[in-house]
Amino acid sequence: MKIQFLKMVSLLLLLWVAAAGCSRIQVSQDYDTKMHFPQLYAYAWKSAVKKNHADIRENNPLLHKRFHENIDRVLMEKGYTRKNKPDFLVDYEYSIKTKIYSEPYTTGVGFGLGSHHRYSGFGISTAPQIRQYDVGILAINVYDAASDMFLWRGMGSEEISSHPTPQQTSEMVRRLVEAILVQFPPQ
Repeated sequence: MKIQFLKMVSLLLLLWVAAAGCSRIQVSQDYDTKMHFPQLYAYAWKSAVKKNHADIRENNPLLHKRFHENIDRVLMEKGYTRKNKPDFLVDYEYSIKTKIYSEPYTTGVGFGLGSHHRYSGFGISTAPQIRQYDVGILAINVYDAASDMFLWRGMGSEEISSHPTPQQTSEMVRRLVEAILVQFPPQ
């Protein structure tokens, strides 16, 4: 009976840790609500000089290649084609911000049972929780090709790892781009 209880507690703890580790992307969009979006069929990349950032992770050419490829892929999946004479232009900006999370009081409770109920322990702790973490912020911008007028901006942010693997970086880029472009064009 006690073994089943401990297995159940272990399983619930494992599920809670797994759920807490899942990434949550926050997205938003902005556009002129008075503007009626024209029928857009073709796009091209807006040529812009990319800034050098203080954070070396933002200057990664492989990261920018992934953003470029994923934006192309999602736009093409939505039915847009890439042409030399486009209806709209696309570019993006990416930055990494360091944030601090603080919770004034946290409480932890622990207990343990030894073999044959000889030894047991119980503990309670209270302390403030302070955590530093990084957030990757992606903004995808859309401009009218004829007038260069700003049409739409989609933004997404997600907590990122300080030292990701190439696979983790590719997955983060895919998630951000897809979450942002699901909003385009605005309805």
